[in-house]
Amino acid sequence: MIPVLTYTWHFVGVLFAAACFAGFFGALLGVGGGIIIVPAMVLISHLPIKIAVAASLVSVIATSNAGGSAYVEQHITNLRLGMFLEIATTLGALSGSILALFLQDWLMLFIFAALLAYMGYTSFVTRRTDTERITTDSFRLAKPDRLARYLSLRGVYHDEHENKNVEYVVTGTPTGLGVSYLAGVTSGLLGVGGGVLKVSAMNQSMNVPMKVAVGTSKMMIGVTAAVGAILFFLAGLVHFPIVAPVAIGTTLGATVGTMVMNKLPSTLLKWIFAALMAYLAYSMVAKGLALHFGVHWPQLG
Repeated sequence: MIPVLTYTWHFVGVLFAAACFAGFFGALLGVGGGIIIVPAMVLISHLPIKIAVAASLVSVIATSNAGGSAYVEQHITNLRLGMFLEIATTLGALSGSILALFLQDWLMLFIFAALLAYMGYTSFVTRRTDTERITTDSFRLAKPDRLARYLSLRGVYHDEHENKNVEYVVTGTPTGLGVSYLAGVTSGLLGVGGGVLKVSAMNQSMNVPMKVAVGTSKMMIGVTAAVGAILFFLAGLVHFPIVAPVAIGTTLGATVGTMVMNKLPSTLLKWIFAALMAYLAYSMVAKGLALHFGVHWPQLG
């Protein structure tokens, strides 16, 4: 049960501000904002993580509509690739949502932290990869696998920062399907839309440019999150006084984020992603240790 004092104007204002921030960076990085708003609700507003996850899933649906449509209009999103990967992601989301209802809060915190740490590390070590591939035209020269060729998953987009059209060939579709299923499990389990894994899978394993991975992921996460949100709603974990400011804030933030993403260098996007993931991973581990083991690590901010 959530204490009555949480429904104050100050509480709503904090949630709204955090949601705007989450929506903005979610649009830049191709995630639903849940990767930011869930820790904010747990660490700042002190909400139970399952309530935070449920609110995040509903807000992800809203922010996907705002950000995903903008990237489609900018011809950044690969619609064929998104619909192909969404099959596995939706199945994973159903599995993850069922699992989330039975896991203890402290364990979910540690799983969340492990995901954050992994994504931060991979983003950091590959921060210059996209610029190098665009310069050497490696995205276009890659050899597609049989399934990618059959489905015609290759594409092209205009990179405003590099001021050039970037052609790319999709590879590694079996790996992409496997990671997309795990992304769906992550979405249902942690309320993050699964974008954190899908962006990395497309960029690092499927030869998809970072900005295309962001745009495609942004389109997909709404469908993924909807599957998990239904189960959380049926379980009575969706609290609309919490969902409302979060959904509105993430939508506004995402709208602004989509206007600037393509103007930024991919290296900067990955730097931001890595730094944010490292901070949140530490914070969630500290919360989990305090909750279950009574161990109190220093709080960063």
